[in-house]
Amino acid sequence: MIIIGITGSIGMGKSTIASMLKFFDIPIHDSDLVVKLLIETNSLVLKKIKKNWPEVIDIIDSNEVINKGKLSEIIFNDTKCKEKLEKIIHPLVNKKRKMFLKKYEFKNKIVGMDVPLLYETGLNKICNYIFLAFTSEANQAKRVLKRKNMTMEKFISIKENQWSDELKKEQKPYIINTSYGKILVFILLTFLLSKIFFKEKVLKT
Repeated sequence: MIIIGITGSIGMGKSTIASMLKFFDIPIHDSDLVVKLLIETNSLVLKKIKKNWPEVIDIIDSNEVINKGKLSEIIFNDTKCKEKLEKIIHPLVNKKRKMFLKKYEFKNKIVGMDVPLLYETGLNKICNYIFLAFTSEANQAKRVLKRKNMTMEKFISIKENQWSDELKKEQKPYIINTSYGKILVFILLTFLLSKIFFKEKVLKT
């Protein structure tokens, strides 16, 4: 099994790269998606979040649901709340990731891990290759501030909790510049994957 880590700061195009890798039949573990599903569907997570932040629980059609907007506002304005939420969520995400990797452990296959905090959490150490999504700061801000419920304050807070782009580049990843459109990103990924397939002699399926 060959592991490609896909990372990059918010708005850099990481998810676009991960989506394109799926075109090559490369299975992807998406950490953000796992977190989203845990918050939306996991009863244990609901119970713990309700206990700590009852004000973020809404009632919809007689069902308790977590208001992600309210929860986001709390954790981005209180470091201790953020750390508490991470202690609830991260062990479950790690468990899902380990199950994903276990599935392909003894197969001659490339898999991908889409992880925003790949370097910050040390997961880069288990990757054979790392693709770092990158674009200009102006382009990044333009993309991010279009998102629902996003503010400049929240954007800055997210960036402050991530390694700088300069520090990430120092780790010598493959840098994927997403500034010039999806077609050029796809061409670059095709080239890089061809090199990896040839070097590792792995199968796509």
